[in-house]
Amino acid sequence: MKHSLPFLSAALLLLAACDAPRSATETADPATLRASSSTATPAATVSFRRELSQDDHRFVVQTTGEGSQRQMQLRVEKNGRELTTTTQTVEGVVANAVATNLNNDKFPELLVFLTDAGSGSYGQLIGYEFLNQGRRNLSLPELVGPAAKGYQGHDEFRVQGQRVLRTFPIYLDADPNCCPTGGLRTIQYELPAGAASFREVAFSNQIK
Repeated sequence: MKHSLPFLSAALLLLAACDAPRSATETADPATLRASSSTATPAATVSFRRELSQDDHRFVVQTTGEGSQRQMQLRVEKNGRELTTTTQTVEGVVANAVATNLNNDKFPELLVFLTDAGSGSYGQLIGYEFLNQGRRNLSLPELVGPAAKGYQGHDEFRVQGQRVLRTFPIYLDADPNCCPTGGLRTIQYELPAGAASFREVAFSNQIK
């Protein structure tokens, strides 16, 4: 009888171990796992993407998000080697992006044209010239004087030859926002070599 006590004690300890609560990893509820995986953050919606090249440079322009404020990512490569990848917040929707060399130097430009999300759909330009070291920000001059008369937004941009063309409807004094009646105006800009701002060189009106 004395010899059976150790065996009885061992059996009781084994039973107790079997009845003890298992660890959380062993008893994880499959339904809980499904719920956890379903709450993962969804990927942001890509609202614009364009891959461009100019000489030995390659550019990728991409925006994510919806609504008036979006995230714009720019990736720049030269001869297959990444130079930079940047992300910035932009107001409005990217309408187009163009890689070019307007002043015929050895430094390419990347021009991103945006449209404001408001009722005026005002146009914007985000531009960069890529130098041997870093980049130069480019901007349009303020619209003033006769070229600005009747302007209320709704810009459209394009590159034609060595110039940037900006076209918008002309509003007469009594015109509502929906219905401009003054025709169209096109402004032409050039980019002087080494300059950080475009220069207005001409404009013309097209009467309907």
